[in-house]
Amino acid sequence: MTFDEFLDLHLPALGNYAGVLAGDRQAAHDVLVDALITVQLRWDRIGRMASPAGYARRVITTTFLDARRTAARRRTFSTNEPPERLHHDDGPSRVDDRDQLADMLDGLPDRQRAAVVLRFYLDLPDEEIAAALDCSKGAVRTLISRGLQQLRAVVQASGPSQPRVGRHQP
Repeated sequence: MTFDEFLDLHLPALGNYAGVLAGDRQAAHDVLVDALITVQLRWDRIGRMASPAGYARRVITTTFLDARRTAARRRTFSTNEPPERLHHDDGPSRVDDRDQLADMLDGLPDRQRAAVVLRFYLDLPDEEIAAALDCSKGAVRTLISRGLQQLRAVVQASGPSQPRVGRHQP
């Protein structure tokens, strides 16, 4: 398979993954372009792999994590307002809007966010998530568990939630 054939087949899915991971259209575009440049430069080797799309997802994940680390090191704050006041944690009472979900995901640490997106957006098993994040399967389960715990805390802190189907009501 040529790189162009690979793009024809997998670009929409890779673009959607980068979008959910980055949470911002421009950031997703930047991450996707940088990752695809890396993949193209190594296509002779990657094209022969059993799962070039899986490898491309790993490159996208790594590019996203690296970009976030670099941005965090370069971040500056106004001397008039301390950094802790720049970010607010007003969580929604129900997650029924993509913008709300994106805001909630943005509150997660980068590796937790990547693990949650890989599991619940792409429905990948622990082994593939571990390969994408370059960690163990146990670390994947920990990242997902802590990410979900943090997301639940945001939802609970935002106020009374709607009753869930199947739960016992007192």
